Amino acid sequence: MKLITRSAIALVFLLGLATPLLAANPDVAVRISPPSGTCFTVSLRNLGAPVTVQLADLSVYDPKTCKRICFSEMKLGKPLNPCNSMTFKICCQAHLVGYICRVRVRHTNGINEQWYY
Repeated sequence: MKLITRSAIALVFLLGLATPLLAANPDVAVRISPPSGTCFTVSLRNLGAPVTVQLADLSVYDPKTCKRICFSEMKLGKPLNPCNSMTFKICCQAHLVGYICRVRVRHTNGINEQWYY
């Protein structure tokens, strides 16, 4: 009985330590290119199982005040197979001078994001 209990505790402990490692392997890699005007080009590449990319949102922040100056959403709803990529443009109507931006992508396996500054 002691052997079974200790083995079960060791297994639970091992699973608990291994779970955060899943975050190190994102399902969808997100890359942001420098803006052309007020639009950013975003490239997505699927690194795992097939996913459906549902939504992408862009937030632009002023680095001096740390306030969000622009927010834009884009509904995609497109499937993305393993090792395939997708490119799209997402625009912001704010004047982009000295900015920090974040693109967050929601898909069927969770959320991935990328910062650009």
